[in-house]
Amino acid sequence: MRGAVPAAVAGCLVPAAPAFEERDPHDADLLAFVLDTDKRHWSAHFHAKLKELSGENLRTRMSRGVADRWEHQAVDYVPFRPTTVVKYMLRPDRIHRWAPLAPALFHLSLVHAYSRTHVERAEAQVLRRL
Repeated sequence: MRGAVPAAVAGCLVPAAPAFEERDPHDADLLAFVLDTDKRHWSAHFHAKLKELSGENLRTRMSRGVADRWEHQAVDYVPFRPTTVVKYMLRPDRIHRWAPLAPALFHLSLVHAYSRTHVERAEAQVLRRL
């Protein structure tokens, strides 16, 4: 196993799991881990890059399995640029339809990719034009 490092578990040495990139052709970076102690909720926010997966293939993968009440009704593809994403989030038909943590996740993901200064400047420009 390339890059495996032994990990001590209860006095035994076991090989560590391979890195995420070695098991899957996609990248995912952890942006935040959120704990809401009042409501006893938690969430992990990731920025994912689908290197070899097209939009159509992603849609096919998401359609597999049993649908549940958390299933997305639609997937919209928006160019991942600060101005485009912010405009999409603030569209009149979308602005009140986001899960509570979605805006923070989009903001963190954009900052991860573009830098805080660039994203905040783009957000301010979009808000001024509303």
